[in-house]
Order: sequence, then C-alpha cells, then structure tokens
Amino acid sequence: MIRRIWQRNPILSLAFLGALTACLFFAWRTVDMALILSNRAEKPVAGWMTPRFIARSYGLDRDDLARVLATQDRDDARQPLYSLAQEHGVPVTDLITAVQALVDAQEGVE
Repeated sequence: MIRRIWQRNPILSLAFLGALTACLFFAWRTVDMALILSNRAEKPVAGWMTPRFIARSYGLDRDDLARVLATQDRDDARQPLYSLAQEHGVPVTDLITAVQALVDAQEGVE
C-alpha cells in the first residue's frame, strides 16, 4: 500500500514526510523546553540569571522585579544580575537576596 502511494504521488509523499518530521521535531523541542524550565524554576536565584528569565521562570510581575532591581527607567531584561549589581555598585549577593525574597513572597501568595 505504501509503495503504491509512493509510486502514484512521490512529491506529495515527500511533502507529507517532511511535514511529519517537522511536527515531531517541534513537539520534541516543546517538551524539552518545558522540562528545562520546570527544573530551573525549582532552583534558587543565581547571579547568571537575567530579569527576563527570572520573571518567566518564577512567574513574577516584571514591574515588581524592575522595582527591586532599580531598573524601572530602562530595559535590562537581558542583563544578568551580576552585571546589574556591578553597575549599581552593590554585592551580587544583596541583589540575589532581594530577588529571592520577592520570589518567596510570590510563592506565599499562591
């Protein structure tokens, strides 16, 4: 049966196989990224994390996070915490502690 379909419509068969391959690829990537993000959300805040990553992983409001990081007037969503701490002249541990407190407060609300 498959041989007959292939002989009658080789181009259509190739297009179907390509679409099926793409579908399986993107389904795998979706599951993989979901597992990665769920595992990261259980870890404590670290200096390598960016505000955007923290907001998405922990479900925080970006405005609240910007208030804690003192970045309301600009967009530093892709700048890591250690870089923001260096820019503000504070130890990165102080910034991590403040963000972790916000995360803990958010988890207490839920």
